[in-house]
Amino acid sequence: MTRQEKRSLGDLRAMNRHQRIDEILVVKARKKKKAEPDEKLECDSLVIGVTPGGCIVAGIGEQAGTTRLCHTKISVAPGDKVAIRHEKVACVAPRRTTLSRSEPGNANRERVIAANIDILVIVAAITDPPFRPALVDRYLVAAARGGIQPILCLTKTDLDADTAAADVYRDAGVPVVHCSIKNGTGIDELRGLLAGSLAVFAGHSGVGKSSLLNAVAEEERARTGAVGGVSGKGRHTTTSSKLHELPNGARIIDTPGIREFGLGAVTPDELRGAFPEIAACSCRFRDCQHKTEPGCGVLAALEAGEIARARYASYLRISQDLGL
Repeated sequence: MTRQEKRSLGDLRAMNRHQRIDEILVVKARKKKKAEPDEKLECDSLVIGVTPGGCIVAGIGEQAGTTRLCHTKISVAPGDKVAIRHEKVACVAPRRTTLSRSEPGNANRERVIAANIDILVIVAAITDPPFRPALVDRYLVAAARGGIQPILCLTKTDLDADTAAADVYRDAGVPVVHCSIKNGTGIDELRGLLAGSLAVFAGHSGVGKSSLLNAVAEEERARTGAVGGVSGKGRHTTTSSKLHELPNGARIIDTPGIREFGLGAVTPDELRGAFPEIAACSCRFRDCQHKTEPGCGVLAALEAGEIARARYASYLRISQDLGL
């Protein structure tokens, strides 16, 4: 084989090699383009329930009136707006607001309970189970962190007329609704407050969230149960979060009852947002801990009766728990 023939053969091999490289690059470009369709997808579905490995979505806009079960490898929560492609969740729209808590046993891992909600209805029984202000305050912190309007709903007021324990929240600017499923007290008021909004019911196990949902919806929407007679603790009748639509335009997410509510990472500003009466006070030092510092506006307001001692104690307790 002559030198010219060898060179021609080498040039041919080089050309084939470059052609092969070009083909590989074209295939990779096609795959990349195919794997990134999120920008062109429209989030026209709303997550109304979450199942293991999947979720139930309802169509919105032109897709309204349709519901279906879809698979998902993306973490979603009721209230999320998503795009569905080939019966799978392809992408999730940015969340406007979130209600979240830390995972039980892992304070550093966040679990989103509901997304894009307007109102958090903190459901608390005045008795059976007893009123737990510490849990209410933690929900208020979560609402302030997530940008959500809180409402405190006292249930079972027919069992105990003494609701003074909740007065501190009304004084702090939190709307308080007194409800009784048995005699219908407060149901119309709560229904009116929720009209046209996306809300979430949350609270301790056994406080009557599912019964309250059924009463507000004026039909059976959720399974209910009684408080355990031996332990006095609530029973979990709701096992997963689901979204329910009401005739007045309200959409309500009913969540499982809990006994503890971990807050995870919270900033000092987010904590103060749940205690507006404390945030409104001016202190001499910017890093004031509101304990014994001179010129503390919070301590002065406390002595003047402008801040309830129960709220002050709760603020210090949560602040200490969070290491702030």
